[in-house]
Amino acid sequence: MAPEPLRFVTKVLRKDPSLPRYIEVDASLLPGRAGSFAADVWLDGHGPFRRNIHPWGKGRAVFFCNLTAPQCRAAGLMDDGPVTVTVAPLD
Repeated sequence: MAPEPLRFVTKVLRKDPSLPRYIEVDASLLPGRAGSFAADVWLDGHGPFRRNIHPWGKGRAVFFCNLTAPQCRAAGLMDDGPVTVTVAPLD
């Protein structure tokens, strides 16, 4: 049985206009997870979008997933804008 979905508010981030947008998920929201995993992700209620969520590494206690331009358009998201995210892990 898949774990319960989690819901949180975060910002849409982008390091550079040539790179994809992404969101971060605090590791405390994902107890017991250490590696990458597949999930269905909703952005402000739009989705689900199948994404792979990865640990950031480099000493940071966060996970992240990239967002495609079509996903951001469908959800009406902008860089640095707030977004309510629902993550439903598939395993």
